[in-house]
Order: sequence, then C-alpha cells, then structure tokens
Amino acid sequence: MQNFNIDYHNRQDLLDAKTRLIPGNPENLLIQVFCGIPERNYVTTLRDEIRNIFPQAHILGTTTAGEIIDGHSQDSSIIITFSQFTNTRLQTAIVDQYDDLYQAGCDLSTAIVDRKTKVVLLFGCGIKDKGAVNGEPLLTAFYDRCPTVTICGGQAGDNAKVFETFVFTEVGITSTGAAAAALNSDELQVQTYYNLSWIPLGKEMTVTGAEGTCVHTIDNHPAKDVYEHYLGKTIGDRLPYSAAEFPLVVKRGDVLIARHANHVLEDGSLEFMAPFHTGEKVQFAFCHSGLVAKSAHDMYQAFAARQPQAIFIYSCLSRKWILGEDTNMELTPLARLAPSSGFFSYGEYFSGKSLNLFLSQTMTVVGLSEELQPAPAMLDDGVSAPDSKTIQNLQALHHLVDTSAQEREALIKELQEALAEIKTLRGFIPICANCKAIRDDKGYWS
Repeated sequence: MQNFNIDYHNRQDLLDAKTRLIPGNPENLLIQVFCGIPERNYVTTLRDEIRNIFPQAHILGTTTAGEIIDGHSQDSSIIITFSQFTNTRLQTAIVDQYDDLYQAGCDLSTAIVDRKTKVVLLFGCGIKDKGAVNGEPLLTAFYDRCPTVTICGGQAGDNAKVFETFVFTEVGITSTGAAAAALNSDELQVQTYYNLSWIPLGKEMTVTGAEGTCVHTIDNHPAKDVYEHYLGKTIGDRLPYSAAEFPLVVKRGDVLIARHANHVLEDGSLEFMAPFHTGEKVQFAFCHSGLVAKSAHDMYQAFAARQPQAIFIYSCLSRKWILGEDTNMELTPLARLAPSSGFFSYGEYFSGKSLNLFLSQTMTVVGLSEELQPAPAMLDDGVSAPDSKTIQNLQALHHLVDTSAQEREALIKELQEALAEIKTLRGFIPICANCKAIRDDKGYWS
C-alpha cells in the first residue's frame, strides 16, 4: 500500500496529490479528511471538491479539536491522508441518527462488514444537545454483530466550542450520526495500541451510587466531596475543569480507562462522558511529561517491531490541553516509522481483547500494512536520556504513595474487625474516643 499526507490549502494541493498516486484501481483509494474548520458549508464544499478530483475514491472525514500530521499537532488546519491499497477492498457508509446509537451501530455494521473485514475506521459525532456523546452503545453494537473486527477511530470535535460536529463520507454529511470505512482483505496486517500515560495514585475507592453517566457517591460520599477531600479545596472548587488533570481510572477487562467529569450537579454528583457502574473500584490518576516519554518509548518499540506502512492516530482533546507542547513527544517517534495522521477527538474507539471500548484521555493508534515487514534493527525513538531519571523518580513516588495507601487500608480494616469482634463479645458499646480519632468530621477514614 501507499500512504501519504498533505496539509491542504487549496485545489492545487489536491491536484498535486493526484500526481503522486499509483495509476490504476482508483476504487482502492481511501481519503481521510481531518478538518479543523467545523462549519457545515465549508465541510460540504471541501468534500465536493475532493469528489470532483477523485470521483471513484472512498472518503471518510471528521471535524476535529486539533489535527495530527507526521509527528506534530496543528490547529484549525485541514489534513488529508491518501491511502492507496493493492489487495484491500473498501466500503464506506454513514447513518444520520443518534437517538438510538446501538441501532446506528447495527445499521453501519450491516452496510460495510463482511467475512473479510479486518478493521473498521469509525468516526462519530461528538456533540448532542450541547453535551458530550456517550459512544459505548455504538461500539457495543459492532462487537455484538462482528466481535472479531478491530474498531479504531473517535468522536468528532469542534475546537472545544461544544456546539456542533460533523462526520462525512463521499455520499453524505451529518452532525447527528456516524460514518465508517471497512477495510476488507486477507493480506492486511493490523496493529493497534492505546497509550494512557496516567498512573493510578492513592486509595482505591468504590463507586457506591451510579446511574447512567452520573456518579452520585463514591465510598458513600458525594462524588464532588471526594475530590475535595483527597485533592484539596482548590481542585474541588475548579470542578469539572480540574477533573481532566486528575481523572478517575477503572479497569475494564485488560484495559485501564481514565474518565473525567464534564458537569457538577447541585447535589454534588458528577456527570461523566461514559458510565461508571455501582460497585466498581476507582482511583485518582496523575500524568507527567516523564510518564509520557516512557509511554512514547514503549509504543514506538511495539510498532517498530512490525514496520507499518501507515499509522493513524486518534487522541483525546484533554491530552492536548494537559500535555501542551509535550503532546508532540508522543507523536514524533511514530512519524519516524511511517506517514502518520489523525485528529484530537471527543472520545476514542478501541478494540480490547474481549470488548470494544469507549475511551477518553487516551491516544489510540492503528498501524496498517499489506506486507509483513521484517523486524528492523532497533531505531532511536528520539526520547532523550535525561528523562530516564525523571521516570525512575516518578515510579518511585508512585510506589511510595500506592504502598502507603495499601498499608493504611489494611490498618483501617484491622481496626474495623477488632471493633466488630468487641461488639460481638460484649454487646453494643460506644466507640472509644481514641478510635473516633481515625474518622474526620465528614466520616472519612484517615
């Protein structure tokens, strides 16, 4: 396969790109469009211009909250990726409804998936009723109907305006639906990776009250109060914005998922983009540039071993906010391996070992190749040597905090068991003043 990217400015850029394509099989050309101008008229005009120059190509596009091209991020630009396949058949489809996302996923999968489908690139609209969309039902539908197909992609953005997003194919455009491209082939090699970089810190807590995407209580306390108790009043007062810096993490299958709150309700409940479930164990998480460097190194090594011919990246907008210039630290190494492109999204789609996952604060990556490449000699990933000491110090800090939290939890459990035993032996007795000291005035064990 052949894969290359352009930073689009005008029609001539498309004409120049056409001269770079291999003659023949125009129906095997997939054009992905990552559009940083979230305006319907602009998107429609751009798509029509591409169709005019590449009438037989398949198009899959989305508006964005930032664009990715060959190792660096941009804003309000138009990145277009040309992927010309030799032994892969393409099929695109679009649905124009978001009232029933599960049905939307069923309709899309029926339209494009067959027995040779290896991977589906899926873009969904990211805003509904001026709020973020929970993409889980869409992904669940794909898993229920085609569990062996790898799903990659994310939800459209609009430069953090939270007003309206668009996805499109060569035949349609929608602000209330989803679009997808199926890659059908026996020869296509697919490799996926997800990069979180956030590490759990502190006490493991239990979600004690959750309904849909709303978390009412954690450890039987209002969710907002839990943030304030463990992270301080400054963080609590800045919710939900501060939640992006200290998300809650939960393990689903073999994948650690981070989610941050989008809204604070009057009763202290927190609204998230996707649901937590009552009874799940959660922890706060933290990220640092040293952790990003370590994750970038690991990701680079994983892809270098397979030598992909094309790399597509779908990364959460919150990573861009929090990491700032360090965002390029995790993008640049991949560009050393193959042409890479993608966008910053309002939620990422990823296939785990046992289910399709709707993620946030995560960078998901897919590498594609129509030829099995020999493993090369290990290449320099561009991560500077001084970072190694920072990484070691952060790992030590994580170990210290985690171990301290575990020991404290064990001590509290022992005290609770001792009190229960005394209560059983002697009947009800008041808790002594010394024992009361292990609870604060809000009832938290400390």
